[in-house]
Order: sequence, then C-alpha cells, then structure tokens
Amino acid sequence: MEQTLILIKPDGVQRGLIGEILSRFETVGLKLIALKMVHAAHEDVDQHYALTEEWMQAVYTKAKTKYDALGQPFPYADHIAYGTEIKNGLVEFLKSAPIVAMVLEGEQAVSLVRKLVGATEPASSAPGTIRGDLSHDTYALSNSQNRPLRNLIHASGTVAEAKQEIPVWFTDTELYKYEHVNDRVQYDPEWFLS
Repeated sequence: MEQTLILIKPDGVQRGLIGEILSRFETVGLKLIALKMVHAAHEDVDQHYALTEEWMQAVYTKAKTKYDALGQPFPYADHIAYGTEIKNGLVEFLKSAPIVAMVLEGEQAVSLVRKLVGATEPASSAPGTIRGDLSHDTYALSNSQNRPLRNLIHASGTVAEAKQEIPVWFTDTELYKYEHVNDRVQYDPEWFLS
C-alpha cells in the first residue's frame, strides 16, 4: 500500500478545518497511520520544500499558465526567481503557526489524495475537492499581496516525493501499523466470499 504525506497549513488550522479535511480522507477509505500537530522548525520546512530545478519549474509553470489564460503579465522573469520567492514564502508561512502533519495509507494513496485535495490554486479547484469547497485564493491575489497562496493543505505529488517528505515529519516509530476494517472490506479478496 502507498503512503502519502499531508500537511494542513496554518490557514486550515486557524480556520478550524482539521476535522473536515481529515474526514474527507477517512470517508474515502484511506487509513490514518500518523498524526500530529507541530509548530514547524525552519530546518524541517526548508528540507520539506526542496528547491530543485524540477520543483521550481513546476510551480512557475502552474502560475504562469494561469496568468497567461487571464491575459495578465506574469510578474517574475523566470522559474528560478519565482521558485525561490515561493519557497521562501512557504517556509515563513509554515513556521508562522501550528500545522497538522499526517500520513495516510491506501491503494494509490498519492493520486487519490491529490484528486481529493484539488488544484494548487483554490479558485481553479473543482467543486467537491477540499480546496474547491473550502478556499478561494488566487495566484494573482497572493502575488499582489506578496504572500504564499492560502490553499489549506499540502499533499505529496508523487510516490517518490512522499518517500522523501514523510521522514522530515515522522520517525519510523511514529508510523503505526494496525488492522483497519478497510484492510478487509476493500482489499481482502476473500472477505465477501465467506
């Protein structure tokens, strides 16, 4: 079974959305194997948001595409300038107030969680997603206010990313192994045969 990391960001915690967000994951059948509230240290957040060429290009492309679609000029020269600015803002934002970190487990957990969370920009997220239902921030507004996008939640983007992120927030002994009813009902091929 795949594991994935979720961080409920300061805006989600301060708006009292922890239960609502966690409920979305449990309702679909994902298994919660780790959960804690932390006031993040600079080192943890800095390690979590690795400033790689791939990451910088991805955040730049998402934002620039949205600006282009609206016919607005993009205020950053290139992916390095934008990626560096975004990372610095995210580090400060995640350190600003408590966050809730969790690890979920299930069949194709990473892609399932990404679908449930919705697009990075809440205003572009579909209704029914966490961001689409619970937030409405935009790239343009956050950039004009020189602040990170308030999109409630971080979710690992790939299985490889989850494997890098989980140890930043949890030790092996904090990841619990236990039997959940869904281990049988959803995944045991013999369960409904007896």
